[in-house]
Amino acid sequence: MAITTRALLDAGAVVPMLIGGEWVPSFASNLREVTNPVDDSVIAQIAYGGVSEAQSAADQATAAFESWSNTSSRYRADILWRTYELILERADEIGALLSLETGKLLSEGIGETRFSAEYFRWFSEEIRRPQGEVFASEDRSRKQLSISRPIGVAATLTPWNFPLSIQARKVAPALAAGCTVVARPSEKAPLAVGELFRALVDAGLPPGVANLIYGPASIQSNALIDHDGIGVISFTGSTPVGSALMRQASNRIVRCALELGGDAPYIIFSDANIDRAIEGLAIAKFRNNGQSCIAANRVFVEDSIMDQVCERLAKLTSSMRIGDPLGHERVDLGPLIDSSRVRDVDRICRDALDSGASFLGESPIVPDGANFMRPGFLVDAAFDSALAKEEVFGPIAGVFSFSDEDEVIHRANDTKMGLAGYAYTNNQSRIWRLAEKLEVGILGLNHPLPSVVYSPMGGLKGSGLGREGAHDGLLEYLETKYISIGIEEK
Repeated sequence: MAITTRALLDAGAVVPMLIGGEWVPSFASNLREVTNPVDDSVIAQIAYGGVSEAQSAADQATAAFESWSNTSSRYRADILWRTYELILERADEIGALLSLETGKLLSEGIGETRFSAEYFRWFSEEIRRPQGEVFASEDRSRKQLSISRPIGVAATLTPWNFPLSIQARKVAPALAAGCTVVARPSEKAPLAVGELFRALVDAGLPPGVANLIYGPASIQSNALIDHDGIGVISFTGSTPVGSALMRQASNRIVRCALELGGDAPYIIFSDANIDRAIEGLAIAKFRNNGQSCIAANRVFVEDSIMDQVCERLAKLTSSMRIGDPLGHERVDLGPLIDSSRVRDVDRICRDALDSGASFLGESPIVPDGANFMRPGFLVDAAFDSALAKEEVFGPIAGVFSFSDEDEVIHRANDTKMGLAGYAYTNNQSRIWRLAEKLEVGILGLNHPLPSVVYSPMGGLKGSGLGREGAHDGLLEYLETKYISIGIEEK
């Protein structure tokens, strides 16, 4: 078994990149510190590369592509299954690394690790199902069919908020499809992703098939997009960055699979089970300290229950405990990833207050220099405030009242983004109307956790292109080849 990232940290060694099957330091000997957001203490140093590392990794992946793409689906499936087993075996250690580098609760770190493993399990099974189609021909002298082939090298570019699971849901289908991979995780949270790649190596993945690099996002992303071997860019991050990647990818007509920003509405109708709606909101809003693309951003509450819900929300936030997720005391929220994230959430809060909003309970605004922020809900914010229009990405949400179904659907859809949405109601006819009319790619109805590996996840409008998970996620890494065969009759 390869040495673990934890062992490297304990020994004070630099966490390396994986290029061509070798764990290597930066070619230029550059290093980058990884900090614990609880107190900004340094927990690791990673090899920090640039263009040369990105190009070398892409070269290695390109060289390995022909051999890997021609392996049997059974061979690829066996490696993915063994990777699933290894990640599960190491879930406690990897989950602790996730908590250490991101500030998320330990239970959430271990849960994310187990969820990540499931992607390797599911795609190890999915790739063994038939790919392609035989068409019913209208011409007896011909047979028509289609087959699927891997698209090439996949560049998987991911953020810091769910660093392990987002890489897993890209890497697992890419490898299953027969693509090779160059992964670039965020330098803010690279350690658990390194353990994912150690599991792949320990599972027997051939050298060069999966490569892992660290470095400046724009520099390395640009180098990968311009590399002739790259066939697909799979990116999760902000809408402006996704738009820029698309523009650059158009120069070589490189396929883009994009999961971008969110502005999720959370709708509570008067006929809902209020207890379940509040419990669900606590999960949909505060999971990972509110730093989730599918987090509830705007809470819409029907007029007749507005006072009741606001009272419950004030009690909810006042009871939540904040602190070190790896400390001795149980906490409900850890820190945000860094001070820049705190400042941005603080900006959104102050803009809402300037527009006439007020907090339900204690203000979550914190002094400069701290990465912690108390959870909070604001009422009476203007409809054109940042709170109502931007992705918050923190433990804050606006609460808005509405009077009827048509009004709330219109207001929920009044955003440039369309990733996720939630609604609580016991009216079955309304459930179907919401399913059809809400402009989101992911919809949780009477349930706050819609993400599962066997469902297609992705957004509408400015929230992205393509889908991840399920069979649809496999198709992002495959090309369809149509074949027509002439047949001579006897």
